[in-house]
This record gives sequence, C-alpha cells and structure tokens, in this order.
Amino acid sequence: MVYAAGTVRDIPVRALKLCGLTWTGEYLWYSEAVQNHIAALDPVSGEIMQRIPCPGVRTDLTSIGGNLVQIAGENRVLRVIAPDSGDVIRELPNPRPGNVLCGLEATRHGVWLGYEDLRVVDLRGADGLRLIDSFPVRHPIAGLTVSDDYLAYSDYRAGTINLVDLSDHHEVVSISVHGNPTGITWDGSLIWYCDYATFQVRAIEVPGIAGG
Repeated sequence: MVYAAGTVRDIPVRALKLCGLTWTGEYLWYSEAVQNHIAALDPVSGEIMQRIPCPGVRTDLTSIGGNLVQIAGENRVLRVIAPDSGDVIRELPNPRPGNVLCGLEATRHGVWLGYEDLRVVDLRGADGLRLIDSFPVRHPIAGLTVSDDYLAYSDYRAGTINLVDLSDHHEVVSISVHGNPTGITWDGSLIWYCDYATFQVRAIEVPGIAGG
C-alpha cells in the first residue's frame, strides 16, 4: 500500500545537512553534519534550546539512559554523549564493520540499527550490542524509528517513510512525504523527520498505524 501524507508541522532550522533525529520526551534533538553539532529543538515554540558540538556527525541519532548516541566518524561508530556537557562518554564500534550504518533507535527491546547498503535492520541488546534479531527491508535506509508495533524507516532518494509490522516483519505501507527524509523519530503520536531538501524538521500523522 502506498499513499501520500501532508505535514502537520514544519519547523525551519539553521542547518545545511540534517542527519539524525530523536525524541527525548521534551525536545526533538537533531544532528547536523556541516557545522557538526547536535541541537535540542522545542517542537512547540520552534526554538533551539541547546547546541553541543559533535565532530564527524553521520546519519542517525538516538538516546539511551539519558545520553545521546550519534552515529559518527568514517567508521560510523556509536558515540555516547552527555547532553548537558557535550562530553563523549564512550564510543562503541559499528557492529557490522565496513557497512553503511544509517538508522539508529533505542527502545525497551534494545537498539535498532539500519544499514543502507545491506537493506537490513538489526535488533541488538543495549549492553554489548548482542544480536537479537535481523530482517531485510525493501529500500535503502536513511534513518529509522520504532512505535509500539511498527518500525518506520526513511528512504531518502524515494522521499518515502516505510512502515514494517514488527510481529511478522511485513512492510505494510510506503508513505510519500514532502522533500527528502533522513533522520526520523516518533513522539507517541506523530512521526517527525528531517527534510534534507528544505532544512526543516517536519511531522506527519499516520492514523491507526504509527500509534501502534
């Protein structure tokens, strides 16, 4: 099933290369790969509440235990960062060295990682990144997020957000969106995405699906 979705919120940001996006319960945090920083965005006011430097930003972003985790560097490591200070706590290696890690989301089930070149999603344990599950997807992955029952991943080139039923790994819908989506996140009711083409953070509603 394929359909088009209009945005319900569009927030312009000062960014040249929007990459990752995550929701921490209060702010949307996005990462930017030209100025190499991560910023906290108030989704109501549209104001930037905080910026922290992050050299070598690559693709997606998530949070674990109150810390931010950014895919970073040539080897696409998982860089764990304290949001208050910007200090790097540690770096974890890409579990599939040499492959293009682009999607990242942490949930109560573990850490989800999506690979653009392999078109594969892995679920790994938060402690040690032990492989729990793995399944293929149809399209290249630019970013991913997870709701109660669905995994959503963005296809930058096609301009779509694709939803996968986590119960059987079946892709149920491909949503055509404005622009070119990269990092995406779910705030409990809306799917937000970074629009690489227009330097905006945008939100869509997916009734009956995104809410689980």
